[in-house]
Amino acid sequence: MKFRFLAIVLLALSAACTSVTRHGPPLAEAPGATPRIAQTANPMATRAALDMLDRGGNAVDAIVAAQMVLGLVEPQMSGIGGGTLIVYRDAATAKLEAFDGLAAAPARTTASLRTDVDGTLLPAEAVRHGGRSVAVPGTLPVLSEIHRRHGKLPWAALFDPAIALAERGFPIPEYLHRIIALDDITLEKYPDLRIFFDASGAPLAIGTIVRNPEYAQTLRRIAARGIDGWLGDGGAERIVAAARRGAHPTLMTPQDLRDYRPVEREPICGPFLAYRICTVPPPSYGGVYLLQALQMLEARSDGRYDFGDASFVHLFIETGKLARADRAAWVGDPAFGPVPVAGLISSAYVRERAAAIDAEHANPAPRAGKPPGSVGVRDPNPELTMGGTSQLTVADAEGNVVAMTTTINIGFGARLMVDGYVLNDALTNFSAAPRPGQSRANAMAPGKRPFTSMAPAIVLDKDGNVVAAGGSAGGGPIPDYLVQGWIEILAHGVAPAGVVGRGHVSTATVGKVVVEKGTLAARLADGLRVRGHDVAIAPLLSGAGYIERAGGGWIGAADPRRGGNAAGN
Repeated sequence: MKFRFLAIVLLALSAACTSVTRHGPPLAEAPGATPRIAQTANPMATRAALDMLDRGGNAVDAIVAAQMVLGLVEPQMSGIGGGTLIVYRDAATAKLEAFDGLAAAPARTTASLRTDVDGTLLPAEAVRHGGRSVAVPGTLPVLSEIHRRHGKLPWAALFDPAIALAERGFPIPEYLHRIIALDDITLEKYPDLRIFFDASGAPLAIGTIVRNPEYAQTLRRIAARGIDGWLGDGGAERIVAAARRGAHPTLMTPQDLRDYRPVEREPICGPFLAYRICTVPPPSYGGVYLLQALQMLEARSDGRYDFGDASFVHLFIETGKLARADRAAWVGDPAFGPVPVAGLISSAYVRERAAAIDAEHANPAPRAGKPPGSVGVRDPNPELTMGGTSQLTVADAEGNVVAMTTTINIGFGARLMVDGYVLNDALTNFSAAPRPGQSRANAMAPGKRPFTSMAPAIVLDKDGNVVAAGGSAGGGPIPDYLVQGWIEILAHGVAPAGVVGRGHVSTATVGKVVVEKGTLAARLADGLRVRGHDVAIAPLLSGAGYIERAGGGWIGAADPRRGGNAAGN
């Protein structure tokens, strides 16, 4: 065990001190099947998950510990200031459960994030980050709830790895450093992020040791007293005070934080080949999209799923466009209006949608369908593309499996920190204010949760056994990444390590198809253009992670674009 710990520490330091290889073997691969496995976006978080399993904990204990570490070493993507979706499969009962810990709108809202309290329209960039964009965080409440139901170790023990790292320090990972540059984050614009900059205002170099004693203190309070340790003793007031800084302060109150409750939801499942894929329901549109697209492709592909063939990729794009049109019209928080989920993923409806695809020509303006159970007409929502998100997947020796996607939304969220962690900007995920006389499924409202592309999933065989699990980070393109990933795993038998590094195609940019620059996918551009697609060749910053049954144990991998890994014991 000591040797494995040393190996993972060395891997973490290596990932922090060198650029991630884009096209070589992923850092992520778990070398050989193991009885237990953890996949995360950072080797230090994977180590924390395995520590919990070593101590006799289960998969639920492992994801809590891993998330606490990610909030420290990958704060640009996730943390206790954000929101989370979980799919859990209990080995003893064979029951699947979905847990919604998405960040929610406060009790006081306006018609949209851009609508100011006096009714004037604010510039999008003025509220993209900062206090007004902060939603009521749900990550810690949902982790507390799933641990209460299914955890095995004492709650306090789950925080030991993150507290130790926060106190002794961790090396700045390459991906954290890269996001600061990609998102044009400067100390002058975002002084709350000062721990990631040196005295001159330059971003800290890769590998620089950073300590976060404030975060350690926060975790000690949470370890001892749970949610009350987070929000009590002025914790809620400090969150609100941080979000009240700036030109457009939050409308959130301490009571909003105390009133938040996670929601257990019924997973949604759909067929693909000989498998059944189960994922999260709305407010996730990613889950609906995933199940629709896979069924449409099965209906139209004639059994050929070749991502090197422009003819098949054309079908992939057209199914994605139809799924996005349905998402835009019908998906929102089901507590605030009916979402025709059963109709959207029903075989008859999906095959009807697939039949309308022209095999040779792009549809320039796909429209939403009229799924069974739908009521009225919805005004479409604009697409959202970028995201600060992370994927965790764990299986323990008893057979419990967790797939969890967690986010603070756009990279570094609101760019505000309090008590050592970053606050989300999830209110940017709501749509614009509805036009007079129309409604939008994803319109902002008090207590409402915005829709999301996140779609963690667990795959079952015909006998109900878990054969794989996973999900992805990456904002609006997440469902595209996952449709491609699950096809490669389930239709082609490609191992996770062979899937996560492959080039992507995405329909998330309105009016365009994006093929990933620097990958084999870019070769498809001309073949897609002749079919009428407006194609851009650009980076696609995915963050996928998968685990799969193999040889009586598990194998797994995480996306090489983000420096994560999978490891087992």
